[in-house]
Amino acid sequence: MQTAMKRLNRKIEVARRHGAQNVAKALAGKALQFPLALVFGGDRWHLRGFHTTNYKKMAVELARAVPGRLDVAVEVGCGLGDILTRVPATRRLGFDVDRGVIAWARFLRRARGPRAEFAVGSFDALIRHEVREIDLLLALGWFHYMPDEWIEHQTRSLLAAKRVRYVMVDEFPDQKGRIERIFDGFGVRIDRRHDWQDDKHLLLYRCDV
Repeated sequence: MQTAMKRLNRKIEVARRHGAQNVAKALAGKALQFPLALVFGGDRWHLRGFHTTNYKKMAVELARAVPGRLDVAVEVGCGLGDILTRVPATRRLGFDVDRGVIAWARFLRRARGPRAEFAVGSFDALIRHEVREIDLLLALGWFHYMPDEWIEHQTRSLLAAKRVRYVMVDEFPDQKGRIERIFDGFGVRIDRRHDWQDDKHLLLYRCDV
């Protein structure tokens, strides 16, 4: 009972901080997206929409603060493109290993307009892609599942293959700074912001220095 009350109070607090308008948008979006989750078979985690997910809002805000023009923005682990489609870049490329979620994102693109290109894959697919220069790379919400060696190898391979100006990643407290330590070796950290909702940090690095 006490645990259930804590969860309820937490939900009320989250809703209060996002505001009634954002909560209404989130609920409407979830109602519209739920049938698509059944059709495309994507992970239902993606029903957690933009309007009531603070780290997604923070990521877009941080992307908009990146110095210089964003010609190409890429998100690896893009999901439905909630973040990517809001990044102010001329060209947006999204990659995800979940074929269902990519099909879902492509379906949504027809409704939203051509805001992004979506493809199945991860860093390997991005390395093979024809784009040579990336102004902003985002990899959010999934590095905590991967071993350090994999992250280091994929990042090193990407930076060897393409010019990448900025990289945005995130880290939860129980990772004990491991993501930060890895990327401190690849670039200069220029921003670090705390997400009150998921209690994690968003980190922005400059990697072409």
